[in-house]
Amino acid sequence: MAGVPDLAEWIRERIRLKKARPIPAHVNFFYCFGGISLFLILLQLVSGLFMLFFYVPQPDQALQSIVVLSNEVPLGWLFRNLHRWSSTLLLATVFSHMLIVFYLKAYQSPRQFTWLTGVFQLLLVFLLVATGLILPWDWRSYWSYAMWLDYVNTWVGGAQIQQWLLDHFTLKLIYYVHILAIPIGLAVFLYFHFRMVKKYGISEPL
Repeated sequence: MAGVPDLAEWIRERIRLKKARPIPAHVNFFYCFGGISLFLILLQLVSGLFMLFFYVPQPDQALQSIVVLSNEVPLGWLFRNLHRWSSTLLLATVFSHMLIVFYLKAYQSPRQFTWLTGVFQLLLVFLLVATGLILPWDWRSYWSYAMWLDYVNTWVGGAQIQQWLLDHFTLKLIYYVHILAIPIGLAVFLYFHFRMVKKYGISEPL
């Protein structure tokens, strides 16, 4: 039983470390949107991993695979709705977090890098939602895809870029961008974001 005192001492040490780093008095609910966003990202990861086993990234099978997931797979409807609605909430909470940080001017020195990694995370979350809307490949997905291509033509400029996207961005490619490229990028920016938060702490209102 020699390990019991060691375990008790380890727990006491952790408690002392927590007490040495108290939560600032000015922190309120509006400072919690970052933590809520992280929880929603983890919820997206769990529900998305479940859906990977049933979704088929083929134009003629995508919608049917989602119908099977929602109606025949046990708890499939739950995981699909968790994934769908938490994505909308995630975009809202990340955007709200950015607005609050901007309002509090927490992007100023020495937290510029924290701000920049947060901005890139917002863009990646937006791309996650945009690509996720296309994957069911129903009429909403089709017109969403057409709408994004029109935005590319209008904002980026050039029918050539729009045509290149039409020629190369297949449903399977969008699927792999959605489940691999964007999540990996988001994980990288999250890592650096939390490193900066740990280094510089939570800013105080100016």
